Amino acid sequence: MHKKKQIVIFILLLAILCWFPLKFAFLFGFRALGKAIKSNERVVFVRRSDLESEPGVRVLDADNQFFQVIRTGSDHIDVKWQKTKINLNESRCRVKKLKSDLVYVTARINDKQYPVLIDSGCEVGLVVNDMVVIDNKLEIFPFETKDSTFDGCCHLDKIEIGDMTITSPPCLYTLNHYETRVLGRTLWKQRQIILGLELLRRFSYVLIDNISSEVEFSTQNSFQVDTAEMWDRYDMSVEEAAENAKDIIIRIPIAGEITTAKLDTGTSWTLAMTKDIWDDFSRKLQVLKESRERAQFFYGLKNIRKVTVSELSVGDKLMTDAPISILSDSTFKESFILIGIGYFKDTIVVIDFERGLLWVRKPQPL
Repeated sequence: MHKKKQIVIFILLLAILCWFPLKFAFLFGFRALGKAIKSNERVVFVRRSDLESEPGVRVLDADNQFFQVIRTGSDHIDVKWQKTKINLNESRCRVKKLKSDLVYVTARINDKQYPVLIDSGCEVGLVVNDMVVIDNKLEIFPFETKDSTFDGCCHLDKIEIGDMTITSPPCLYTLNHYETRVLGRTLWKQRQIILGLELLRRFSYVLIDNISSEVEFSTQNSFQVDTAEMWDRYDMSVEEAAENAKDIIIRIPIAGEITTAKLDTGTSWTLAMTKDIWDDFSRKLQVLKESRERAQFFYGLKNIRKVTVSELSVGDKLMTDAPISILSDSTFKESFILIGIGYFKDTIVVIDFERGLLWVRKPQPL
């Protein structure tokens, strides 16, 4: 009996001694596998030639009951859209912001849910990518212009965001999307909708709360300021830019000088500028480091230059180790400074179309 007891104890000790190496080997192997997957993960930009051959996608005539396409030149097309209606159960619609560096909310099309990017830097109303068109078998009219950002217009009955319904929105489509691939296998395909300036400016204001992660739209009520002293405000206007596009322009102090800058909630950058403007700014800033990064643009992956400066004042905020993205002049047809949503990542910003003001909540005292 005593011998059996010794054998049992020996087996238990052996099992314990074997268990710990196996456990660590398992955990190490799992983590190594995770790192291997991460290292082999690639984001690729996919562009198709057309959508006309997709099953269920119908091509419309230039003159149809939803929109009328008017060609005004070989490289320019005007579209006369059916009247758009925005209906809210109340005068305001407040929805949850998805977890992201950008401003995404959830929308519904034909009972399917999609992320919608609130993008003040996109001048049109609504943009859906090719995957959304295929999912919902939307009716399309392809464009034939060269070097166009958009590939055609499409008919979308309605889109719902929270308790808000947008009926017959002006809607364009693209023939591209991003995909995530690991070891040659596609794990994810981007299905994205962009809500741009043409629709955003129909609201009296749009509030982006990066503290409580919410977005509020209002069609009738004015933005109510709780305590005026707790807000910075800057003059804002919608102005025509290159090629008849429209931008939100704000007047704001940057590096001690009143400057005009574009407001682009569709990028996670804090501050960006074209190279010619950076060449002037760089003389009065201390650069700590420079790097190159691969950025996802609307039209594909591009390399950009990234610099970090020791200090930079934008508005009433003094930032240390401030990142600035330098954009190639050849990519853009004008010189500009751009303020992205990264500047407002720890506060609340209100795009007040009614008053022509940009409100920025000051940091709360601890």
